[in-house]
Amino acid sequence: MAAESITLKVKGMSCGHCQNAVEKALTEINGVEKAEVSLEEGVAVISYRAGEAAPEDLKNAIKEAGYETE
Repeated sequence: MAAESITLKVKGMSCGHCQNAVEKALTEINGVEKAEVSLEEGVAVISYRAGEAAPEDLKNAIKEAGYETE
């Protein structure tokens, strides 16, 4: 299955630990191939396999890690 890419804004990150927590939460989702989180820009760029993961899954993982997303 082809990989899709999505960029999500992440609010509430203030340090490297926050960045790592969001990355870890995203990469633990089945279907996520890669997650790059930028603390400076406040975004997460995620590559995932459609059909295995959905944007809603990604948003929920960010929220469960304690951060907000749009």
